[in-house]
Amino acid sequence: MNNVYGQAGVADEEGLQEARRSSADVIEFPRRRVTDKSKYRVPHWLNVLRFADLAALLVAGFGGYFLRFGFSAPLAPASHLFIYLGTLVTMVSLHMAQGYRVRSLNSLYTMLSTLCVGGTAALCMIAVCGYLAGTLHEYSRVWLVSSVLGSAALLIMNRVVVTQIVKRAIDTDRMTESIVVVGVNEHAEKMIQAIRSTAHSNVRVLGVFDDRVERQVPDALRPEVLGTTTALLNFIRCHRVDRIIVALPWVASERINGLLDKLRTVPVRVDLVPNDVVWRFPGINMERVGPVPVLTVANGRVDEQNGIIKRAEDVIISSTLLLLIAPLLLLIAAAIKLDSKGPVIFKQRRHGFNNDVFEVYKFRSMKVADSTSSEVKQATRNDFRVTGVGKFLRRTSLDELPQLFNVLRGNMSVVGPRPHAVQHNIEFSSIISDYFARHNVKPGITGWAQVNGLRGETNTVDKMHRRVEYDLHYIENWSLSLDLKIVLKTAIAVWFDGNAY
Repeated sequence: MNNVYGQAGVADEEGLQEARRSSADVIEFPRRRVTDKSKYRVPHWLNVLRFADLAALLVAGFGGYFLRFGFSAPLAPASHLFIYLGTLVTMVSLHMAQGYRVRSLNSLYTMLSTLCVGGTAALCMIAVCGYLAGTLHEYSRVWLVSSVLGSAALLIMNRVVVTQIVKRAIDTDRMTESIVVVGVNEHAEKMIQAIRSTAHSNVRVLGVFDDRVERQVPDALRPEVLGTTTALLNFIRCHRVDRIIVALPWVASERINGLLDKLRTVPVRVDLVPNDVVWRFPGINMERVGPVPVLTVANGRVDEQNGIIKRAEDVIISSTLLLLIAPLLLLIAAAIKLDSKGPVIFKQRRHGFNNDVFEVYKFRSMKVADSTSSEVKQATRNDFRVTGVGKFLRRTSLDELPQLFNVLRGNMSVVGPRPHAVQHNIEFSSIISDYFARHNVKPGITGWAQVNGLRGETNTVDKMHRRVEYDLHYIENWSLSLDLKIVLKTAIAVWFDGNAY
């Protein structure tokens, strides 16, 4: 494993071994910056496959045309449209046939099966649409057949190449999913043994946690035990954990419910392992971790594929806005300098994704002596600390514009739970049990709570409870359309909402 993680990974592996040698409950794990990016490599190859398929379809479409009519033949607009629409329909059909799912990369048979289903469905759809439109006879049969055969050959080649690359990466431990197991019992022992005995498994078991470690522990699991579920929360903060597997018996519903409530505050996917008898039914509708079937009961963050879409959304929106409002940013900076002494940009430490601390940027709207005070106080109506220019900036939310740079840097998202000061997080997390679940995604410049009237000061626990409820609703129901809806509602709300001051 050492060659997988580099120097930071070596330290991480040594920390795991040190923890396993201790029989006591481990509460304080030393935080280490793990440089392993393996969890992003499977979605990365899925995106490579998507782009390779897109290129293959276009090459086959244009190649079939030039093969039939020659390179000197002009390509009519209708032919262009046919190629592009055929490519779009095929890509959508492959996606609907689950041809770009993570688990399909481990099996060439699965990838070819989804290709057959998706490709056939796309071909039928194109043929039916062409027949109903009465245009199918206008296209050369030689062109269509050669394009279909060329597409099939190129799409198959893409899958053969990608699956071989992925298998080689798994065999050399360059594409690993790190998991922890909750439950010290024979069920967990059997599951771990099955994972480690499977060829081409990309699953790495970091350790086992259980609150009842005083019970008799199977000999095979004794070196794996790292502590109780209390230690597990701190372990997740300090190590790279992609998934938590709960191997407790399902009859222990109270223990499982309590554990799930506790795990809601960390951005890690949680799975329950079903009864052993389910393992014998490979066709059952559930995901597998290595050879082990699991039912997903919580996904504490926007998943990898949707995360790519959200990141693209952030980059496009933030960079476009920064280019458009560059003169406005300079004008605001000049106004702040002329209005009061001090820096133009105010920086404050906030908790971000998975409680990582970062510096959020804002245009300074308060007097320097007060804005740098060690005690963080929320702004109130008619706050004497706010400068003349600052009142206008806060009223119109223009003071938040520098956070577009936070978005470009990757600390924040355009839409997400608003980041609070570190001091406020510590205060409210002790009162609201689900408070830190807000940090399962990147914080945002605007959010679902803000466009639903919870913008500005939260001076009561009830208001903060409501804000947390809206933030968790956003995380659990995220979609690109929801983000765009929030952005549009924010643009309207800043001019009519009186809660900002």
